[in-house]
Amino acid sequence: MGIQVWFIVLGVGVMTLIVWDGKRRKLKQRALSAAGRPHTAPAVDSASISEHPFEAMSPPEEASAVTSPAIQCMPGGSRIGSATHILGKVIADEPVLIKGRLEGTLIAPNHPVSVTASGHVASYLEGNSVDIDGKMVGTLKANTKATLLSRARIQGIVEAPSLECMAGAWLQVDVAKKVNLHKIAMVS
Repeated sequence: MGIQVWFIVLGVGVMTLIVWDGKRRKLKQRALSAAGRPHTAPAVDSASISEHPFEAMSPPEEASAVTSPAIQCMPGGSRIGSATHILGKVIADEPVLIKGRLEGTLIAPNHPVSVTASGHVASYLEGNSVDIDGKMVGTLKANTKATLLSRARIQGIVEAPSLECMAGAWLQVDVAKKVNLHKIAMVS
């Protein structure tokens, strides 16, 4: 073999090592960035959601400038992801985080329930403490406290002994204050 063939073989070997090293570095960088930052779900495009329960809920113009505290990610519990759409009944004996759509009933009477800005709930939602930063149509029941963050869009009935509402939240609700904390959860 001539010297030219050796240079070609050597060049191909060096290029292969460079490509492998680049892939190794990318994987290492991805692992470090995933471990250092909390996972954030992609935002749901409100134009792609054209189902009837949420069409009438348009935010007021001044609410877009108001920032709200984000709902903290829970260490455990059930999560309804942003690409998930549930029709039916969910009964949970653990904390629940909703990033997607739930049309039906969610009952978690002894645990916190959180609806993120991309979350949509229609019908009935019950939890020990409920934080809403998304859209809700129907009945919201919090056994201890309901917190409506600035991007919350609520239509229906809110029943809670304590209600906290941040500036920018949009409400069209009837509010009921129940003092009886030992009431059995609605299962209809």
